[in-house]
Amino acid sequence: MDFTRLAHTWEELAARMKENGDTTTPGKMLQLADKTKRAELNIAFCGHFSAGKSTMINTLLGVNLLPSNPIPTSANVVKIRGGEKAARVYTLNSGVITFDPDTEMEKLKQFAVDGDTVESVEVSYPGTFLDEHSSLLDTPGIDSTDAAHKIATESALHLADVVIYMMDYNHVQAEENFNFTKTLKDRGKPVYLVVNMIDKHIDFELDFDSYKESVEEAFATWNIHPDGIFYTSLAEPDHPENQYEELRSKLSSLIANREELVGHSVKSAAEHLIEEHIQVWKAANESVRQEWESKLDDVSVEGLDQRDAAAVQGALEQAEAETAALDKRTEEARSKMEKELTVLLDNARLTYFSTNEAARSYLESRKPGFKMGFLFAGKKTEEERARREEALLADLREKVAGNLDFHFKELMNKLPQAYEIRDEEYNAAVHATTIALTPELLAAHIKDGAQSREYELNYCSDLSNGIKLEYRRVGLAFIEQVVSRLAQQVKAQSEGLQARLNQLRELAQVHSKLAALTAAEQGQREQLQAIWQKGEQVS
Repeated sequence: MDFTRLAHTWEELAARMKENGDTTTPGKMLQLADKTKRAELNIAFCGHFSAGKSTMINTLLGVNLLPSNPIPTSANVVKIRGGEKAARVYTLNSGVITFDPDTEMEKLKQFAVDGDTVESVEVSYPGTFLDEHSSLLDTPGIDSTDAAHKIATESALHLADVVIYMMDYNHVQAEENFNFTKTLKDRGKPVYLVVNMIDKHIDFELDFDSYKESVEEAFATWNIHPDGIFYTSLAEPDHPENQYEELRSKLSSLIANREELVGHSVKSAAEHLIEEHIQVWKAANESVRQEWESKLDDVSVEGLDQRDAAAVQGALEQAEAETAALDKRTEEARSKMEKELTVLLDNARLTYFSTNEAARSYLESRKPGFKMGFLFAGKKTEEERARREEALLADLREKVAGNLDFHFKELMNKLPQAYEIRDEEYNAAVHATTIALTPELLAAHIKDGAQSREYELNYCSDLSNGIKLEYRRVGLAFIEQVVSRLAQQVKAQSEGLQARLNQLRELAQVHSKLAALTAAEQGQREQLQAIWQKGEQVS
């Protein structure tokens, strides 16, 4: 694997993270890049203070490099690797200080007492099963109450390729063990459990096979599946269940498979750091996010969960649609009612054969020279004209009453009901409506010129249209009354809806800002993952 190319990818990620204002994660990414360049395998020993980590490491190395008590530094993580004998302490105030690992390790404690900040401790020592490219990390106990120790352990795990998690025989099923190991497995770390001090086991209380079975079941209950479990005793090397040699063999096997393990581990670690960076980025935006979210709580809309963006958007779209419908409602109602009136008038037949005959007789009486008899001709002529006029009017009144007036009033009464308008005064006015058919109406439609059968038919048509025109005029006046009442109704509804609409728009705007923030976070993640993908393709 080309570890140099891989390291350059991590450096590119670190630079991008730094551009985003992250002051923590870029440093970890650069540490990972440095480790990647050296293709160094880090095997971290974790567990409680009482689990015997330091003693186990000293035993595995065959030399007592680690003090019996933990080093009280802010870092408190010691890295041991193969190579030329040296101990280096990296401090903030005094630079790098070198010690003799055989005789001067206890001096590390003095630096902490003097107030100097120790960042890290590295020990290289020849003659162990470690080489220059493999190391063991001794971390603080996970039961430490010192926050700095917890940070140090987290930092060590960030660079760890394999974790050896040690537990005291009597404290295997402590909840902290399950939580910690599950976190490790969720991060994709190979985890090997070591149950130490099995010499405490009393066989007559519980046979050892049953004890091992209970351990495996306990971790499986937490959905934790370790890569291996070893049962060890350093106090009784000859204990029949002691798997110390198997553990040591496993470590040697891991070191032999170093490059493959490191290649997989650093890619997984880089991916985890991307998520860590996103969390840092989100934390930086948290105050803004909380401010916007508090605005969501300040706006209360009846029957709506204002924190549900989809529900808010749906309610807004519905309210906008209702508002738009209300804005159009009066004109649409006017158009609909006028159309109904037009259909009614168009379908109303007012002239029949009897009407045509009465019209022909009436028109004949209005011709110049029309005369009845010889004696008293003037009087008889006027009486005949009057009779024929009344006959036509009577016919028309009959047809209008049966074919138009009844249906007209029925329609006018129904119009407001369609919009839930109740108005007794309006209904009374409709009922009292009378369209007078007068002699003047008949005379008004007579045209000069020769009269023929076609003329008579046209005259009847003109009469019908004239009557309908009057009904239209009256009908439009009634429609205008309904529209006016409807406009008042719409105005009241609009005022109530507008208040809700304003609230929904305010909520939607806040959700839009929150969504933009989330999209920005996702965009950052995708950009970093695109860079990470280049590393994933390195082989």
